[in-house]
Amino acid sequence: MESTQRRMIIVAVLVCGFAVGMAGLLNYFKYRTTVHRIVTERILATGRSVEHSIQSSLLLGLQFGDIGTLPGTLERERATDDVIAGIDVFSTDGGVLYSTDRGRILHPAPTDWLAAAKKAEKADNGTWFAEGAVESAAGISIENNFGLTIGYLALRYSNERVQQSTHAAGRQLAMASFAVFAIAAALSSFALLAVMRRLRRDVVAVESALRAVDPVRASAAAGRGLFGPALQRFVETIRAAETEIAGLRARMQRGAPQ
Repeated sequence: MESTQRRMIIVAVLVCGFAVGMAGLLNYFKYRTTVHRIVTERILATGRSVEHSIQSSLLLGLQFGDIGTLPGTLERERATDDVIAGIDVFSTDGGVLYSTDRGRILHPAPTDWLAAAKKAEKADNGTWFAEGAVESAAGISIENNFGLTIGYLALRYSNERVQQSTHAAGRQLAMASFAVFAIAAALSSFALLAVMRRLRRDVVAVESALRAVDPVRASAAAGRGLFGPALQRFVETIRAAETEIAGLRARMQRGAPQ
């Protein structure tokens, strides 16, 4: 019985650990997805402001590559959000036209940016996302007055900052999950021990009822415990069967030849 209790407690603890662990993992991945969505929407809100500035310049008749006020606009918009590491504007062939980092104008835009931007042209909102090892970028397609795509806007942000926030939340979730696991494991173990003690008492009552020679003691013992009603009916059935067998035996003896 003791070994059975230990095995059942181990199983209960393992079940609690699995349930709490899965819940913690699901909450972690849900939080990471939510953080990514919030950061992307936050950055794209700044990108929409830059896009409106570009559209205003195009309405004045300026060429896309000759907007003199755009570099200053990019610097101001980057300063409004500390998450943004830089803003780039590049043409449909990948050439960087404007950037908050002057050195990037000398190099073409990454190929994965260009591929993601061209793929997003078919979407209704024209937004795109490209994940990198150090920096990721969220962007918007820029269209002219005729609805034709003439370039793309990319807003870069550091993956490290997002990962730091995610890891901090992961540590908090891990500590909370461990506390919940400890409480759940302790409560389930105590509850299981209480149930096993009650079951042990009921089993002992059943054994004493079945082993009792005196029908009165057997009936009294059978009436206690979880199995009392069922065992009471069993004892009464056995008693009735014994009475009937005794009567049949007596009739057979009376009818036997002397």
